[in-house]
Amino acid sequence: MAGTDIRCLADVETVEQVDWKDRLTATNVHDGIARVAAEWPDRPAIISLARGQADDAPVVYSYDAVIRGIRQAANLFRRLGIGDSDAVSLILPTLPETHFAMWGAQTAGIVNPLNPFLEIDHMISICRAAGTKAVVGAHPSIDPDCWPKVEALRQALPGLIVLQVGGGDDSAGIIDFAAAAAREPSDRLTFARTYDETTVAACFHTGGTTGAPKLARLTHFGQMLHAWTYGNAFAGQVHHMPVGVPMFHVGGSNAWGLVPLTRGDTVTLLGPMGYRNPAAIRDFYPNAARLGWTVATMVPAVLSMLLQQPHEDHDLSRMTVGVIGGSTLSLEVANAVLAKLGIMLREGWGMTEIHGFAAINPPDDAVRVGSVGLRMPYTEIRIAELDGKGGTARDCAPGEIGAILCRGPQVFAGYVDPAHNAGAWVDGDWFDTGDLGRMDADGYIYLTGRAKDVIIRGGHNIDPALIEDALYAHPDIALAAAIGRPDRRVGEMPMAWVQFKPGRSVDEATLKGFVAGRISERAANPVEIVAVESMPLTAVGKIFKPALRIEVTQKLFDHDIAALARELGVAIDVTVAAHKVHGTLATVRIGATGDRAAVEARVRETLGGYPVRFEIEPA
Repeated sequence: MAGTDIRCLADVETVEQVDWKDRLTATNVHDGIARVAAEWPDRPAIISLARGQADDAPVVYSYDAVIRGIRQAANLFRRLGIGDSDAVSLILPTLPETHFAMWGAQTAGIVNPLNPFLEIDHMISICRAAGTKAVVGAHPSIDPDCWPKVEALRQALPGLIVLQVGGGDDSAGIIDFAAAAAREPSDRLTFARTYDETTVAACFHTGGTTGAPKLARLTHFGQMLHAWTYGNAFAGQVHHMPVGVPMFHVGGSNAWGLVPLTRGDTVTLLGPMGYRNPAAIRDFYPNAARLGWTVATMVPAVLSMLLQQPHEDHDLSRMTVGVIGGSTLSLEVANAVLAKLGIMLREGWGMTEIHGFAAINPPDDAVRVGSVGLRMPYTEIRIAELDGKGGTARDCAPGEIGAILCRGPQVFAGYVDPAHNAGAWVDGDWFDTGDLGRMDADGYIYLTGRAKDVIIRGGHNIDPALIEDALYAHPDIALAAAIGRPDRRVGEMPMAWVQFKPGRSVDEATLKGFVAGRISERAANPVEIVAVESMPLTAVGKIFKPALRIEVTQKLFDHDIAALARELGVAIDVTVAAHKVHGTLATVRIGATGDRAAVEARVRETLGGYPVRFEIEPA
């Protein structure tokens, strides 16, 4: 893919002088990949490592093999009755076959990638909302987490077409994906389809795991524009990059899947578990040296773990680019990568609703560490103060924190459920990302938190990054997360969780003293720092803060309820959990007592001051 060297906002504006539609090399994913395959049929497109380990023999798929696999998958789905508006749900780890199924499903109909770690009831709701007609899952020998979910979907959704990667049992109504696809033509599509700006390619689940499923509709045009704008950031270079994040996430599918495949790059897949496999982390540097990776692509939590691995015995001279996204990058981690590996990290920012990246740092000396860079061409970004009535009160001045709003053809086509679109846009066509940030006078964007992630202490907003950056400055800390601990007096108090590097530990008092001198806001100093053996991570490597919030709320409520139970001589217990309506709900159970009304009154008095919903189970 031809690119344009972007180094400043003026360069972005110059690119935009050409209509965005004229930038597209194709209007759909099949044609975008087919164009590259026609030009470089023998070039390696995908290299698969069975476990992501240094002793795995690389299995190479050329661009010709990949486009043939995609066509066969698309033809198979059409033969099975998948039409333009039908969805194929995927419950697959990152495999070559996942690429065939992903892009083949988008060519025949609509793809709906599913996170195998979701609860089955929620997955069923997602499939119903997406209009799922077929599901593709992995054999238990490939990934034990996937197939039980497929079986549960099969029971819940009568008539569902079921395909399996890694096997199949025709007598049980399960289609062997590879065998069935191999019987389809690979040199052409057996059907015709037209595409325009509204043609939906994918429905991605986004916005959490509770409540009604929130599905974002991504279009072929939006994905191909993202492939051009993000590919443009690599300005004509051919790269080889590892991919250890799953394809049910827009980073794994679009940014680090579709983009390289429409540019002529090579991707190395690090086995079904990806970066969740400790061996893939352990062998990252030897794999980089032997395979010649030129780009490191990952999320900050994975990068922090890589910094703990020895690299001195491996030739990493070809790895000159580091791209980070998914969550805010600590300045300390960025500086450590530069010092240890000599790589200037290029942090970017985006989301499912923008088809991937919406901003990224320019290369080399134009990088501004701590920012997520400049906006991508054709995606307008403004920082504004919201008026709470569906509009903006004013635009923020340079350097002033406000809501990050986006507008342009790369913004998605809305949510499947119209109810989720209410309030998603302000001032008509500006999408409210839910992120907070600021923009400097040169157009560089700095994230300052998530609107719903801010710690609010007595009406004072505290950015968790203030605490996390201070903790990451400590040499013994691998991962850090700051959250608001429920408090009866001020609503929330800042606290932090830390995971130490192997063999390291520091007591809480020492850590508090360490961060106190590095946090500019006195109110942001954590009242508690809890060490954990393993930080909860999502499947894409982000720290899962909801689990931390639930754990600290449970601990707090256990303490208060236990004291009350001792005082009253009554058995009382409480369970805190995620709730589809309330987000978080504490359920209180009271044992046998002669004056239940009085005990209930004391429970309400004890828990009533916390900003957490609770219910007392009826007698």
